[in-house]
Amino acid sequence: MNHTIIIAEIGECFNGEIQTAERLMTAAKEAGCDIVKFQTLDYENIADDDPEGDWFKKVALDPEKIEYFIKYSKKLDIDILFTPENIKTCKWLLDAGLKNVKIASSSMADIELFQFIKDNFSKIYLSTGMASLDEVVKAVSFFKNADELYIMHCISEYPCGPLLDKYGLRALSNENVRLNMMKMLMYLFPNYKVGYSDHTDQILAPVAAVAAGAKIIEKHITLDRKKPVDNFNNNKEYLGTDHVLSLEPDELKEMVRQIREVEKMFGDWQWERTEGEKYMLHFLRGRFSGDWSMENYETLTKNEK
Repeated sequence: MNHTIIIAEIGECFNGEIQTAERLMTAAKEAGCDIVKFQTLDYENIADDDPEGDWFKKVALDPEKIEYFIKYSKKLDIDILFTPENIKTCKWLLDAGLKNVKIASSSMADIELFQFIKDNFSKIYLSTGMASLDEVVKAVSFFKNADELYIMHCISEYPCGPLLDKYGLRALSNENVRLNMMKMLMYLFPNYKVGYSDHTDQILAPVAAVAAGAKIIEKHITLDRKKPVDNFNNNKEYLGTDHVLSLEPDELKEMVRQIREVEKMFGDWQWERTEGEKYMLHFLRGRFSGDWSMENYETLTKNEK
């Protein structure tokens, strides 16, 4: 039976609050997700003139927080994943005993980071957002010897920087999900598991991705999608831009439920008629040819046994 890996991306939606992070991790576990994910963010690497600098410093992690989140994930019995943005934060993960890592879309051109990850991590989730197809091909080739490599289709269109100025605080639209790009990755890289990292504010796109063959789904989660948006629109306390494209706990549960139902619809990779079809075979084929009768049916099915 298929089992889609579901990653609950907490990212900055814990608002820098440990208790909120715990609640989100618990919500992910209760929803049936397989992995919770954080972005490390290097406090010392945040530029003073970054328009979101104060916010990023609030949600930045350090080795102590990483250790705590790992310990809490073990308590919940759910796997944990981090996205480091540089070699320094990669080393934090190694020091914490982790051998799995997510490469962000923004790091696709960071060769030094790629080399460090290649040399030190065995399970790699590679985001393809913003990358040309040539860049993706080169990246997959670069990590071809990894024990496990997961390729994530991603449209890195979310409200930050110039896109926030251009479009406002809104999530990815359905017409820009572009699942055929994910299917292209499946065609090009049949030996790897391909998935989808979602930036819409709905359940539909992740569920559709699974129906299209995605083996991994990554979805942002929040405890409250409305307040951060209201705060932004009314110039109140800034709570980042990721909340707008995230699911709340009940929505997350429903997404996981629907994905698990889609998995059932695939069945096993074999050509086998259902028991009901076997029962109906002679009846439906024979009723119009005049060959059907209960006696003939019982004789034929007896012979099949």
